[in-house]
Amino acid sequence: MKVPFVGVVDDDEALCLSLVDLMRSIGYRSEPFDRAEALLSYIDRFSFDCIIADVHMPGMGGLNLVRELQQQKVGAPVILITALPHRQLDAEAASIGAFCLLRKPFETSALLECLDRSLRR
Repeated sequence: MKVPFVGVVDDDEALCLSLVDLMRSIGYRSEPFDRAEALLSYIDRFSFDCIIADVHMPGMGGLNLVRELQQQKVGAPVILITALPHRQLDAEAASIGAFCLLRKPFETSALLECLDRSLRR
């Protein structure tokens, strides 16, 4: 059985590393990235089974990351996370094909449920 591989993109180093630790604690492989551009240049980006990305980061944000992954034909579903309260983000995230949008602070169970659904699609 293949072990899921999850990319985590967040400029908040502590959150990024804690999400990577969470993924590894449930038996998944995971790789941290401090910006979207780093993930996009990662040689194994086509191997991800799911990507968790912050909406608001310096440089390219999560919404544009979703668009660029689609352009590059990276098929991994993307779970977006944000601290921004703007409700229009829900519609925009859905319209560009993001798998989930979670608002910080989110419950670990909500993230894991969304992740589980993304891996079963």
